[in-house]
Amino acid sequence: MKRLLTAIAVLACYGAVQAWGYNAQHFFKLGMDSDLANTKINYFTRAIELKPALSAAYEERGMLYYFQEHYTKTIRDFKKVTKLSPDNAYGYTMLGMAYFKKKDYKVAVSNLTRAIELKPEVAKPYVYRAEAYRLMGMLDLAVQDATRAIEIGGKKRVIGRAYSTRSKAYKTLGEKERAEADLKKAVNMDPAYDIYKYFTTTEYLADSAGRSGSVMSIGWMGAAGMIAIAFVLIFKLVLPPPRKDKDS
Repeated sequence: MKRLLTAIAVLACYGAVQAWGYNAQHFFKLGMDSDLANTKINYFTRAIELKPALSAAYEERGMLYYFQEHYTKTIRDFKKVTKLSPDNAYGYTMLGMAYFKKKDYKVAVSNLTRAIELKPEVAKPYVYRAEAYRLMGMLDLAVQDATRAIEIGGKKRVIGRAYSTRSKAYKTLGEKERAEADLKKAVNMDPAYDIYKYFTTTEYLADSAGRSGSVMSIGWMGAAGMIAIAFVLIFKLVLPPPRKDKDS
């Protein structure tokens, strides 16, 4: 009788574990299928409660937190991702990006470096590490990383950021011609990209006037760049964070 009860208990526990795993996957799927960010977060949270080792749920929720600019929560989730999957280069990239947003550039560099060690053929970690180096005043390293990202190639918005970072580094180094050439390439690759962050209205107009004696002389950027800058300066567009893209 005792053995029978033990067997029943074992079977019950096994069945509970099976149902537990199924339910976690069920909520994860609901999260993936939902269109609303907060609803997705709730489903992924429920999946994590049922199965704390479900790395994919932390990854998806962490990305949503990043979109919402909840960077501390992003860091918490991607720390869990990298703990569960130590070779997850994407997890370290997202940690680096989140720390970058919190202006903790040293820790950002550390995580991005780990991502590069794990997957050196992907441009994105080099791009963000380059900008972190630039903001830390390590301009030669910034140029080196941005150049490496450009050599690797990838989606235009990613490589456009590399050209932008290298342009700003060159400008600080006093290499104006290289700076202008890179900024032109960045704008051509993604005319709407982040232009407002590069120049305030006063800086942009003063720079244009200083070069040619005319605020209207901005042919070096091309028509697309001129339209983008005007649009951003007027409306101060806030572009969304990078999409979930593990391979560029």
